[in-house]
Amino acid sequence: MDERWKPHENVLDPSVREAEREQVCALAIMAKAPRAGKVKTRLAPALGFEGAMAINICFLRDTARNIAGVDGAAGLVCYTPVGDEIAFDGLLPEGFALIGQRGDGFGERLLAAAADILACGFGAVCLIDSDSPTLPAEALQQAVRELARPGDRVVLGGSDDGGYYLIGMKQAHGAAFEDITWSTESVYAETVARVRGAGLELVELPVWYDVDDAATLAVLEAELLDGVRPGFAEVDGYDAQATREFLMARRGGHASHSSAMKPRMDGALGTPLNRDKAAYEWATRRAWLTNAALIVLGCGLELLARQFVVEHTRFAMGFSGVSGWSAVLYVVAVAIVLTQPVNRWTLWIVIGFAVAMRAMTLFAEPFLSTDIYRYVWDGIVQHAAVNPYRYVPGDAALTFLRSPHRQVFDKINRRDYAHTIYPPVAQMIYWGATYFSPTVRAMKIAMLGFECVTVGALLALLRLMGRRSAEVLLYAWCPLLVWEIGGAGHVDAAVMAFVTLALLFRYKNSPVLTGFFLACAVLTKFYPLVLFPALYQRRDWKMPAVLVGMSAAGYAIYSSVGKAVFGFAGGYAKEEGIETGTRYFLLQVAQRFHGLRSLSVGAYVVFCAVVMGGISWWAWRRAAVEVCEQRRDPTLAAKSGGEDGPPMFLRVAMGLGFGMMLLFSPHYPWYVVWLIPFFVLAPNLPVLAYLMAFFYLFTTVLADGTVGRMFVLNEILYGVVVVAVVVQVMWRWCASGRVRRVLMRNEG
Repeated sequence: MDERWKPHENVLDPSVREAEREQVCALAIMAKAPRAGKVKTRLAPALGFEGAMAINICFLRDTARNIAGVDGAAGLVCYTPVGDEIAFDGLLPEGFALIGQRGDGFGERLLAAAADILACGFGAVCLIDSDSPTLPAEALQQAVRELARPGDRVVLGGSDDGGYYLIGMKQAHGAAFEDITWSTESVYAETVARVRGAGLELVELPVWYDVDDAATLAVLEAELLDGVRPGFAEVDGYDAQATREFLMARRGGHASHSSAMKPRMDGALGTPLNRDKAAYEWATRRAWLTNAALIVLGCGLELLARQFVVEHTRFAMGFSGVSGWSAVLYVVAVAIVLTQPVNRWTLWIVIGFAVAMRAMTLFAEPFLSTDIYRYVWDGIVQHAAVNPYRYVPGDAALTFLRSPHRQVFDKINRRDYAHTIYPPVAQMIYWGATYFSPTVRAMKIAMLGFECVTVGALLALLRLMGRRSAEVLLYAWCPLLVWEIGGAGHVDAAVMAFVTLALLFRYKNSPVLTGFFLACAVLTKFYPLVLFPALYQRRDWKMPAVLVGMSAAGYAIYSSVGKAVFGFAGGYAKEEGIETGTRYFLLQVAQRFHGLRSLSVGAYVVFCAVVMGGISWWAWRRAAVEVCEQRRDPTLAAKSGGEDGPPMFLRVAMGLGFGMMLLFSPHYPWYVVWLIPFFVLAPNLPVLAYLMAFFYLFTTVLADGTVGRMFVLNEILYGVVVVAVVVQVMWRWCASGRVRRVLMRNEG
């Protein structure tokens, strides 16, 4: 560290320029205040939120110590959120200063950081990520040397994932940060193109890597604990002592025997280690092993999808056997894709098998549910210029439509007494799907089209959140979707598409489009309305206005039938036991306790309203807090994610949706599929357990519709969820215990 400059205050003020800093290059770590659940959340599945925070602290310590050994440089932390300066106390070497981040998007924050630091009087600045604790010190020293030479230039250090770990300059060149597709594999290439396009000299540093998921964490462990240098590296990395001790504690208190006996020494080039060829080859091939495992699992799921189609005509293992093995293979695939390294081919494998599974069910006639025949009939009726809410299918007024569409009419459930129950947007979907062909296959193709929209929106959200695209497997390979969307063609496919688009545009802070797609979801099936408190931004009038306006317009289109526009909703409530209380498992449980046997349905509904209202009020209050934080620090816009993990609105939305399912105990598997996009965006064990247990149990004899067996089914289902919650809590508690011990050791 250059001793010519020492900060007068811990937090720098860009309006105060110090001439004595002109010969010094600022090495600034771009960092968030280390708070559990706010940093390194992509490592949370492996470490827990507290563990992710702890390793983030270790990364900060090691990166700062590395910078402190560089000549001609001053160490800084460019931090967010403003107001959390105290979070860095005790983490940084003496002489380090802080400077706040500002700006909305990532590129804006980088440009603003460079401009503010240079405004403080520094001759040059390097912005460094906080995710590369083993970055060779020689790379930092080279950056400082290059920027000390006369003339203007940009210094860039690329990461092996297509991004960069360092960018340095003498002037704040906006071209280096404009029109970059952030959080993608093309960031480095696009930045190089922008810099050269601006006519600037470019100096490229050696490639290194950053640690942001389970796969790169494994590379870090191999480097620090097993002495396996990354395959692209030409020199050893920095000996990140704090991080190594954390990883040793996680492994069980020691490094591998071979690495523990190897000599280590601090220095600019890190630690000279002997190379274990077998371990090196294993580390470099893990992504291909992941792909091979997924191919095997995909083939298994494809065969089970085929067996599902033929099982009702040629018994082999029973639907429960097919669903049980499908759930097992899916859970294994989920575990692999969330914890193991992937490469650019993994996504193609995921998509390829997803398409193959659905192709297997596309041409099969629905047999577990006949709802799709009502969809097709409603479309046919509309093309005959008849309001679909006016007549039941068996009404004599529609006799002229029966003969041409006998194969559809004969399989409609409740055709002689039930008016259609589906809201206006669902009716528009049915009209559109039958425009080309009034057949079940056309309706299935339409639903698969909505699935494509959902996958696209999920990929966009995963990219914005800094997650890997291959994790869309959690949706694409879910056997519940293969059965209920690919097999039965349920309109819930459209609900998922609209809900996911609403989440995407809420993430992008677009209230009009958020309201539009939430309205589409509600007007397809009513239950997504429960998401309103999570998607609403306080003091925003546009989103609710669009929601109300679209709802009014949708019903106005079909209002010629008067109150009948609400269809069979009342009759359905009676059929499904919603009025009598036989639908509500938790009510049945409560009524078995002495003193609660006379508990009424009304009282239970009030209880449900209080619970959902409490979650909604919490969401409302949280929205107010976010508004205050954003006013204090614009970088905390709704476009959070990445290191912040799933944004608060997404977690609240998942809580509302999951809570409603648990409280109202649906009796049909397709009612719970809308939770799957939430599971993709915020993976957790309880939701996974609920989905797979629901999927399996409703293919067993317990799902015969009798009150006694359905009660037993729900006992098992809710018991599985409780166990999953306990396991997840215990796992995080154990992880936090290890974290506390490592932190105490580091602080000591």
